[in-house]
Amino acid sequence: MVRFKTLSRDEAKRIISAFDNYDDMEFDDLVNHWKQYDSVSEFDESFVDFRNELLAAFQEGLQETNGKMDYPVDLKVGLKIYSLLPIGKDFSIVQANDDDFWRYISVKVMPDITYLRYPNPEKAVKDAGGRLNHKRFYAQTRRIWLKSLWWYVFLSWQGTELKTYNALKNNKTDNINKLIETPGRGYRLMLYRAMIAEYAKYSASNKASTKEFAAFTKLNNAKCVNVEPALTPGGEKGYAHRLFEELRENGGDENDISRGNPQ
Repeated sequence: MVRFKTLSRDEAKRIISAFDNYDDMEFDDLVNHWKQYDSVSEFDESFVDFRNELLAAFQEGLQETNGKMDYPVDLKVGLKIYSLLPIGKDFSIVQANDDDFWRYISVKVMPDITYLRYPNPEKAVKDAGGRLNHKRFYAQTRRIWLKSLWWYVFLSWQGTELKTYNALKNNKTDNINKLIETPGRGYRLMLYRAMIAEYAKYSASNKASTKEFAAFTKLNNAKCVNVEPALTPGGEKGYAHRLFEELRENGGDENDISRGNPQ
């Protein structure tokens, strides 16, 4: 069992900024350590097994993509981190929403895979003067990579890991961003899970695009202003089905939805 440890935003910024300020030789050495999955930071020993299992999931994802940092890596790591931190007596939804906890995981326990998955592009380094992608480590609440993966799986959970994997396997990284970053009036757990199940049915046979998924979430946010999904015929599942039917009827255009007048 891992202990609940936290790292403040200021402390996370101090550590990441210190890495940014390494000279070229020091930074190259740091990255070489990270490429070998050799973390140079100290962290609570209760996280050793957690770290090893997450590393294994990261490497499995890379095998699927032939070394490319892509969605299968996100999905493998997301499913694993959710299995290691299930909601229960040792981990609560309040803790899952605590950025300071995820900052500790990202900066102290898993800085290597966080960097390898989201290295700062050359333009960002030149513009911001930093080598590390701060928002993915600690700076933006819905962009902290490992936190976003946990919430992606939690909001998409279909009852078992296999069913959840099958529901999510045809998605892309943009689906994660759209689900996490467009909560409307808040994350509605049963509704989100019903929406993921409905979208999976369609994407399995029709290769739905992330554009359609974005339109799906935006249409839901518009509808929920005036409609309570749980109180409609069929509850959340029936609502999600009708929502996707409406999306298909209007061609899945996100711009049309944003301009439209929700009923």
